[in-house]
Amino acid sequence: MLHQRVLGSAEALQKIIDIIPSPVFVKDTAHRWVLMNGAMEEILGHPREALLGKSDYDVFPPDEAAVFWATDDRVFSNCETVENEERLTNAQGLVRQVVTRKTLLRLGPGRGTLFLVGIIQDVTIYREAAAQSHFLSRHDMLTGLPNRTLFQERLREAVGHGNRELDNVAVLLIDLDGFKAVNDAYGHEAGDELLRVVAARLAEAVRTSDTVARLGGDEFGILLRGGLSLQTAAERIAADICEVVAVPVQLRQSQTMVSASVGITHFSKPDTGPEELLRQADIAMYSVKRTGRHGHRAYEPGLEIIANRQLHADLRHALERHQLHVVYQPQWNPPDGKLTGYEALLRWEHPHYGPVGPAVFIPIAEQSGLIGTLGNFALRAACTTAMQWPASVRITVNVSPLQLVEDKLRDEVCAVLKATGLAAERLELEITESTPAIDSAGALKTLHQLKALGVRIALDDFGTGTASLDMMHRFSFDRMKIDGRFVANLPQDLRGHAIIGSLISLAHSLGAKVTAEGVERMEQAFCLMELGCDEMQGYLFGHPNARKTVL
Repeated sequence: MLHQRVLGSAEALQKIIDIIPSPVFVKDTAHRWVLMNGAMEEILGHPREALLGKSDYDVFPPDEAAVFWATDDRVFSNCETVENEERLTNAQGLVRQVVTRKTLLRLGPGRGTLFLVGIIQDVTIYREAAAQSHFLSRHDMLTGLPNRTLFQERLREAVGHGNRELDNVAVLLIDLDGFKAVNDAYGHEAGDELLRVVAARLAEAVRTSDTVARLGGDEFGILLRGGLSLQTAAERIAADICEVVAVPVQLRQSQTMVSASVGITHFSKPDTGPEELLRQADIAMYSVKRTGRHGHRAYEPGLEIIANRQLHADLRHALERHQLHVVYQPQWNPPDGKLTGYEALLRWEHPHYGPVGPAVFIPIAEQSGLIGTLGNFALRAACTTAMQWPASVRITVNVSPLQLVEDKLRDEVCAVLKATGLAAERLELEITESTPAIDSAGALKTLHQLKALGVRIALDDFGTGTASLDMMHRFSFDRMKIDGRFVANLPQDLRGHAIIGSLISLAHSLGAKVTAEGVERMEQAFCLMELGCDEMQGYLFGHPNARKTVL
């Protein structure tokens, strides 16, 4: 079992692994289990008390134990991280297919004692599904056509072989106009029948060498390959598609009709990848929808400007059309094993483009004067949701620099706190250091006003931006957030290790707590904990998840 001098580090490590939802275990150099979390007990089917101090040969069949022992030896002997897919038989005789990632940690003072840490992902159902149904994984069950996965595979292959003859690949994206009205009028069964009819018509409209796929919902894709004058052929096929889709369909003793909007693009540059081709076809298709539907159009660069303008217009209606929502990513204090808060993250689900990232729509909101409206929505949604949580859990909301320099931010925060009933000390507003505006007199005034309310203020991207030490001297931040770029290569990155240690020391000397972002691996978490990091946030502890709030 663990030596006395490493017990303190082991207890801290146990608190970390208890937070992690995946099965986690720790072994000593004799291959004996010394720590594990509840998820590990569950996958093995044994209580941890029956496992600690034992080796794989005490629990698993000899052939499985030999595999586990061999990978452990690789980790210990070569000081390397090993990821391996293995078979695991639990106490009930149930065989699981798992992917295990093993790495080394040192516990205790000085050079410490070596231990192996493993984290397990159960991939049984995925492997079974792949083995039983390879066809279904690449085809649409409703229409029998290739699905998005197979379409993208064939597109990547076509682009890879297209460098010698750039004009031998074209992509068509097809969206049905009026399909929602059919679903509403006749029901989903009738809508499914319509999709099957359209799929058959599309397959008949192209050559046998081409690929027709259902990409999802009422969206289809066509990949054209080879042949002379493919550009002309694509235009002709698109016109044929518009005609055949518009032919009335008999549904529920009555005839109904839909039309097609078709976007076309061609592989014309060697450095154009499959994602770019799909994006171009999508922009062309959206242009058809915007200008009246039922038609086809080839991509041209000028459509980019129009599409960007359209996003500006669409964002203005996104709130009233309930396209914006907030997701929440947990923040943990691993030394105490406690959930301390959530960060609220705004998301936009566009009815045509699908998910639009904050990196795209936040600048649009700032340029168009909508950032205040979006910021207030996110603040109100987050505070309303936080009222459903324990009083010890805070909510962090991002604030745009344009909001920060406006006089009304304090009043808006007051109004939201009053309307939702959330205590001011449970709200944390996060600003980014990379914003020069936070060094302005107006921003400093607003920060002091918010602080006076009892609201906490966090500085994001600590160590990466332009905020001056003078600003930190004039304002007392409650929290500094270390950017995930510094965390990514821990613990091997010695320079990153030194930088994070210095930032934590500086923040603590200024009376601020420190949160590290982008924590994805357990060795990162343990390294950060040893450096004195107060809280952590990242995929290791949880992805952003939606919590619906009625406003």
